[in-house]
Amino acid sequence: MVEIKIWVQIGAPLEKVYGIISKTDDDPKFWTLTKRIRNISKKENEIVRESVIGKVDKCLQKITLVPNDRVHVLWTHGMIKGTRDIILNAMGNTTLLEISMDYKISGPAGLFSGRIKEELQMEAEYAADLIKETAEGRPHSIPMVERKSWADLIRG
Repeated sequence: MVEIKIWVQIGAPLEKVYGIISKTDDDPKFWTLTKRIRNISKKENEIVRESVIGKVDKCLQKITLVPNDRVHVLWTHGMIKGTRDIILNAMGNTTLLEISMDYKISGPAGLFSGRIKEELQMEAEYAADLIKETAEGRPHSIPMVERKSWADLIRG
């Protein structure tokens, strides 16, 4: 089991931050291990989609949008199963963003969960920083490193 929690205070109102995190088609801009997404269905505040992680690993996700509160992602099929929640709390004119990930990694990648946890931790930290920069209207300043696919993590 991989559990990750990240908190960041964002100098922007909750509604602005929610406007960024609720545009789930933009997830590959923030979540660096997500290479492609394909929406299967959209109904009101629920999206079912296929997400390609790394080079070829396909996962099925069910996303629930709770306006001005959270984005809940349930990973239902693929090498990742579990949840990712992006939770918002208003703090005056700022917003506290929490990312909570609770994953079970299956298949060959499960044998390297320690290394994969490090990659997922870095991904969550980058996502939080990118969301913060976007909401605050600041240019991107995080140095990006070349991301590896799951297979590269196993071989390395």
